[in-house]
Amino acid sequence: MMNTHSIRNTHFKTKLFISISILLTTLALLVSTIFTYHSMRSTVENENLSSNGLLERISMQVGTLYEQMNIAATSITKNSTMKNIVIDLNTMDYSETVEYMSMLEQERTIQKLLGNMMFSPIISNVILYSCNPQYFYYSGTYLNDAEHIQKVLRDDNSEELFSNTSVIFRPPGQNPWLTSKQTVLSVLRNFSDNSTTENTVVSIQVPYRELDEICTQKSFAGEKEILLLDKEGNIVYPENPQYSLFKKQNYDTILKEISDGQNSKYTYPYAYFSSFNEDIGFRTVLLSNNRTVHKQIYTYIISTVLVVLCALLLTLLIVFRILSAVTKPLNQLIESVDKLSADSDAKLSIPKDSLDEFKILRSSLDQMVSSLKTSLKENYELQIRESNASLAALQAQIDPHFLYNALNSISAASEIYGSEMTTLMCQEFSSMMRYITSSKQTVTLIEELRHTENYLNFMKLSNEDNFSYSIQTDPELYSLTVPKMCIQPLVENSFKHGFKSTLPPWEISICCNMQDVQSPHINGWEITIRDNGCGFEEETIRAITEMPLTFHAQEINGLGLNNTFSRMAILYKGNFQYTIENLSPGSKITLKGVLTDDNDTCSRGSDINSEGYLQKN
Repeated sequence: MMNTHSIRNTHFKTKLFISISILLTTLALLVSTIFTYHSMRSTVENENLSSNGLLERISMQVGTLYEQMNIAATSITKNSTMKNIVIDLNTMDYSETVEYMSMLEQERTIQKLLGNMMFSPIISNVILYSCNPQYFYYSGTYLNDAEHIQKVLRDDNSEELFSNTSVIFRPPGQNPWLTSKQTVLSVLRNFSDNSTTENTVVSIQVPYRELDEICTQKSFAGEKEILLLDKEGNIVYPENPQYSLFKKQNYDTILKEISDGQNSKYTYPYAYFSSFNEDIGFRTVLLSNNRTVHKQIYTYIISTVLVVLCALLLTLLIVFRILSAVTKPLNQLIESVDKLSADSDAKLSIPKDSLDEFKILRSSLDQMVSSLKTSLKENYELQIRESNASLAALQAQIDPHFLYNALNSISAASEIYGSEMTTLMCQEFSSMMRYITSSKQTVTLIEELRHTENYLNFMKLSNEDNFSYSIQTDPELYSLTVPKMCIQPLVENSFKHGFKSTLPPWEISICCNMQDVQSPHINGWEITIRDNGCGFEEETIRAITEMPLTFHAQEINGLGLNNTFSRMAILYKGNFQYTIENLSPGSKITLKGVLTDDNDTCSRGSDINSEGYLQKN
């Protein structure tokens, strides 16, 4: 049975896996839908292009078939011998024997000329006839029913049909010269050169199978069909429409749309494409039930679904393995929190009924952060108390040598310079002692510099002309808040260590400048203390720079460097850094800090008035 901890370890992974599965499935559906849509669209476009090409080819072949018949009829009507014979036939009186013999000779000529047209294997009959006067000649299929031929001649209306044209293209229909059923295609052309011959007609006939071979192809295979329509929109091919591709109402709809001027259309159940041949007056229509398109679409859908499904399953399997590896550290972290919660000192309470790992961790981490904040606050307060206690101890233990040297300097000055200099030095000494023994923890930079200058003046008196110093300060830094006794101890370090093994003259320079932090809301400052002494030992530099800013190893007799740096770091809340480096000769200590607009430790426009540069030689 799975315990609560096991459920916790799997719940996040399950939720994440389900979320990723939904996302991947949605993407897979979207991609497959887009791919299928474009595949279907491409298939339909290719089918339309193929159908249009097929329609164009069939329409051209039908036009070529009728054009061949027209060429044959034209060659007869333009034959000069045939023209003369036709003129004679329309004007000759056959009552005399000589004229009758001439007629027989003409008949043989006509048969020969008509027979010359039979060179084409597609032509079945070439007929020359006239209704007024009546005569009938032919070459081709045997026509033996003279009575039926006479009836056709009497009923023939070609005279009316030729009133506006010299050629007539007839669609597939029954051969009028035969009583038996025979479907043919016909082209009629008259001798329109003059009124005497315009009633004489040449008829070229082609068997129906020629057109059927063009319009019926094996590739159609119950999917496509060709229709020929006359100018009125009636179906003239096939001879007996079967309406086998789709329902009869679909045919009626297509014919109506074509008659309304729509030449092509694609729908899911059917598609049609039409082309009108102006020369012969027939419209060729290609119908399709889209069976091939449907098969291709089904194939695309099935193959896409299978491929996407396989890819999705494989991806989900990989994702599950990755999630198992990724969430393992999370489970281990929860286990660590569980173990930590058992520690009486940690005092962490983990909700046992929660299945959300992040909720568990957030609750636990909130407790940790709260505990850490409390600890940091207590530690910070402890450091402040230690700093204040250290400063108080330092104030209580002023270096006796400093007092002795100061008093000796005052005594020597009184003998050399008189009471006026003695009075001035006593005033400066009094100011320095008042500054050291004051209860303030922080002061302005200008106050610390003045105290440091007093100290340097006393040191200069005891060393006469062997020592010089300079103090340069940016006026904007006068009101910078600094810990009391943060610069003078660094200067004192030069006398205690730097100048101990170095021959005079000795020099000390203090430089305080604003620094450009490249931000409108941030001020930076830098304080450097240089001397020309012997510098620091490398081990000492390494020990000072690598030591954490704490108070555990500080020097009490004289403000230690680490103590000074620690108090600066506490005051500026970490926005402080320092460097110690050896020069040639001497050493340099650099203090840097950053102040934002909401920090009131430095305010510009102070009312302190000073030249900003002090030089003592």
